[in-house]
Amino acid sequence: MPWSDVLLVFQWWGTLFLVGAAATPLTRKLGLSYLFSKAVGMAVVTFLVFLGAILHVVPFTQNTVWVSMVLVFVLGALMNRGTKRPKGLKGTRGIVLEEIFFFAALLFWTWVKAHEPSIRGLEKFMDFGFTQSILNSKFFPAPDMWYAGSSINYYYFGHTVMAVLTKLSGIDLTYTFNLMLATIFALCLTMSFAIGRELTKNLPAGKAGVWGGLLTAFLVTLAGNMQTLYAFTIGYDGENVKPFWQLLGKMDFNRYWYANATRFIPYTIHEFPSYSFVVSDLHGHVLSIPFVLLAIALLLQKKVSPIFYGFLCGVLLMTNALDGPIYMGLFLIITLWGSWGHWGDLGKKIGVVVGTMAITSLPFLLHFTSFVSGIAVNCPPTFLANTKLGPIMFEGVEKCQHSPLWMWWLLWGFFVYCGLWILKDKNKILVVFFFFSLTLLIFPEFFYFKDIYPQHFRSNTMFKLGYQAFIMLSIVSGYAIVKLFRNKLFLLLLIPQLFLISIYPIFSVRSYFNSLKNYESIFGMNWLVRQYPDDWAGINWLNSQNVQCQMSNVKCPMHVIVEADGDSYTDYDRFSAFTGLPTIVGWPVHEWLWRGSYDVVAPRREEVRRIYESQDLEETKAILKKYSVTYVIIGALEREKFKQLQEEKFTQLGTPVFTQGKTVIFEIKNK
Repeated sequence: MPWSDVLLVFQWWGTLFLVGAAATPLTRKLGLSYLFSKAVGMAVVTFLVFLGAILHVVPFTQNTVWVSMVLVFVLGALMNRGTKRPKGLKGTRGIVLEEIFFFAALLFWTWVKAHEPSIRGLEKFMDFGFTQSILNSKFFPAPDMWYAGSSINYYYFGHTVMAVLTKLSGIDLTYTFNLMLATIFALCLTMSFAIGRELTKNLPAGKAGVWGGLLTAFLVTLAGNMQTLYAFTIGYDGENVKPFWQLLGKMDFNRYWYANATRFIPYTIHEFPSYSFVVSDLHGHVLSIPFVLLAIALLLQKKVSPIFYGFLCGVLLMTNALDGPIYMGLFLIITLWGSWGHWGDLGKKIGVVVGTMAITSLPFLLHFTSFVSGIAVNCPPTFLANTKLGPIMFEGVEKCQHSPLWMWWLLWGFFVYCGLWILKDKNKILVVFFFFSLTLLIFPEFFYFKDIYPQHFRSNTMFKLGYQAFIMLSIVSGYAIVKLFRNKLFLLLLIPQLFLISIYPIFSVRSYFNSLKNYESIFGMNWLVRQYPDDWAGINWLNSQNVQCQMSNVKCPMHVIVEADGDSYTDYDRFSAFTGLPTIVGWPVHEWLWRGSYDVVAPRREEVRRIYESQDLEETKAILKKYSVTYVIIGALEREKFKQLQEEKFTQLGTPVFTQGKTVIFEIKNK
């Protein structure tokens, strides 16, 4: 790793250290180890910044972040008055060792990610664009860069966390995007280690806490599922899934495609953290991981702070919507089970948690319209007896999708196997975790949350619920393995299953990062520099205009740009994504989901086409004025998409303010 990258990692780590240090007193008050302080700091500091900006009380600036950190530290210090602190070498040494552990994990995954750092593909344009839009904004909600005139209608608190850390660090988002991924990896590894260590420290095996922590960290962060069994078959192509026993023959490890482990059951998605860290999207379910582990750690304690836990559920709701209700539901079950009969105390505790969650998330919810229209039945009762693989048709419409048991077992069998062995264990909370997770996995077999997707109607439901089940079941499994390590029967059946889930990162890392052969850098835009150098120069020019305005201490206008719109997961809408400046319409299916109807998206797509292809100057001028457009982009993809491009008319509508190669940016006169 070159020194330039190492220095950036140190600068970023220093930022994380300061945020964690500010939250250390509060973390201690919550009864958690130092390894949780960064997650606590990220949640509380960002919320204070978010609250000030969304209420239009305090703008989002670096100074605001510093003030928020001081407030968090003072609050924690005041709450800790009179409590005993770790003394001497033991307390200091523990913090130093845990910080070294975190830094090593951060540096390791930064090094891995630098072998393929491209901010390109899957959801990266969206996640970068949201974060850049937030960075551009003084007040919230930030503008939607793909729907000019409207704010982001998505759960974006995690992106705000990334923006806060980026603002505090002083490093450009083109670097911190990848550093944030490494941060989530490091937090996932170290926080799950702390959870596993705490759960297993009193088990009879020698140094059980350390080994339990390491095993739990591996299972949560790097393990996959038993779909890797297909690596030992002749394999299959595309979505043509066949039972593994029909594919026995000459093995070909090179044919195994790691992503199939997340798209195994037809029409579904069943991802897990290891896959997320490889494909590198900083989507809500990934940004939520530190807060999820924080919630789990709090629930595993004998005494939970109702106010902080309610606050955390609010943060989870704003980061990855279903996570809030999931961990609120888990809290309610554990609380009811532990306080049954003590109705006064029970009602008070639940009321405080639910109320705090509502108050925390209210400023966000006031600006958010859910794109889930309700809960639907996956399979009508008349079809319950039908076990056919795939969708079942009823009057020409798919009504039923069930998971074949053997497929379901390859995905979840290892975790179910481990969980069944601890049903009579004294640690009853883990038993609750186990059954709660099974409920999350079974729910999509009969119900789903309705969104815009017709054929894959239960995919998002299975994805969001299964992701949390994977994390909780990994923790349960780590505990079970350490506890039953001397049980020969348990080990005999465990070893082949453990082997299959453990080899997953070998295939995924080798594939995505090209066997770690070619180190590039942590700069995420090398692909754009190589493939669209003129567009990259234009993006930099637009960003420089915004930076100059921000430094001038005047109110900066939110410029609207026009560029070619294109399908999701393509290179279209790269200017809006990488500047955060709103365009008339971006990835249409994404906006269809967020806006709830394609009827509001389609007209904008037609207007963009007319801007570029219409020969009617007045019509073009009217559309540009309608959206208060400042800049029109004509680059490689605009020339490729619009075959009837009328470039010369823009010289009558504005002035070319940037030109390089085939990329031209026109400033429009909207007067």
